[in-house]
Amino acid sequence: MNYILYGEERATMRKKVRQIAKEVHVALDQISVYDAQQAALKEILEDAGSIPFFEAHKVVHVQNATFLCAKDTTGYDLEPLLAYVRDPLPSTTLILSCSCAKLDQRKKAVKELLRSCQSIVCSRISEQDKEAVIRSLLKEHSVEIDAQALSLLVRRMPLDVAIIEEEIEKLALYGGRITSAVIRDLTVRSLDDNVFDLADALLKQRTRDAFRLWRDLDAQQMDPIYLIATLASQFRFLFQVRTLMNEGMSKQGIQSRLQAHPYRVQMSMRQCQPYSSAFLLEQLRQLADLDQRIKSGRIDKKLGFELYLLQGQK
Repeated sequence: MNYILYGEERATMRKKVRQIAKEVHVALDQISVYDAQQAALKEILEDAGSIPFFEAHKVVHVQNATFLCAKDTTGYDLEPLLAYVRDPLPSTTLILSCSCAKLDQRKKAVKELLRSCQSIVCSRISEQDKEAVIRSLLKEHSVEIDAQALSLLVRRMPLDVAIIEEEIEKLALYGGRITSAVIRDLTVRSLDDNVFDLADALLKQRTRDAFRLWRDLDAQQMDPIYLIATLASQFRFLFQVRTLMNEGMSKQGIQSRLQAHPYRVQMSMRQCQPYSSAFLLEQLRQLADLDQRIKSGRIDKKLGFELYLLQGQK
């Protein structure tokens, strides 16, 4: 009856906790929740080891259980926890959760916990799964949406179910049939969406639009180095699409080869149509050169990025 939940997908983790509680007939507001970075392990184990007063079962959820990961920020002596999981109280379900991509199985304590607990990975969704997740949530919230609006929503949403859920709940409150205009007015633009438009502005030498997008990203405290890497990823994808188009490959073939969402392939084919592979490769070279100059201390990162917006396409 003990569980370890780990991964980078917060919404999936929350759903798993709700599902586990439902299976043992414990109401959500009756779950005992502890933060391992603040609560003492002794306090947690006293709760887990005590018989519930009014119910047949209890759920104890320990969040931020970073002792399962490479960087432990709890400072716990885990021996009492190991002693508990070797002989747990049958009326308690213990859930340990942490937001890390993988567990540190080099630690003996983690290996022993894995032998005593059922582990569940809560990974981020893939680009290929995103549309299916969005369709499912729209159906769950009884949201009616136009085909074009759905395509725009899929493009705007990141690979984070928690954010997708929040945005669809917002659309459900709007009421009525959702159109593309509603999507543009109500939903938050993802970084990918901004980067797509920024790349388009750079390719078309629309400097004013490029600076407007950069100011929006800068206001969100977006690090220019991270933005350079993300922009380079977009230009790399455009280069790959253009190269495969030159080989006569169809949209379906490109989608299969690059393992990308059909809408992204369609939009990228349209975006890179006027440009040669060599031209797109030159954009990558400029970004690589800028990245090297920033990291070697030869230019300030913000100044360097703004100069790139002004001169990078010449």
